[in-house]
Amino acid sequence: MPIKFSDHAKFQLRKRHISQRQVLDVVRNSEEIRPSYKNRRLRRKLVGGKILQVVTATEGSRITVISSYYLRRQYENTL
Repeated sequence: MPIKFSDHAKFQLRKRHISQRQVLDVVRNSEEIRPSYKNRRLRRKLVGGKILQVVTATEGSRITVISSYYLRRQYENTL
């Protein structure tokens, strides 16, 4: 399954100091996947004591990372 990063995702990763390696790990080994807006998926995984959420879109067998961010504290007990 090929995984591509949108330009927006690359910009946000640099801004938020999140590595592409961490995001790839979340996409491949998600602890939770939720449906989202426009047939996107919210993939979550606990990383370093915080939940890293990755927004993805799937077209055929290709997954595109749209954005990634850490969830705020009140959501951390959802996993």
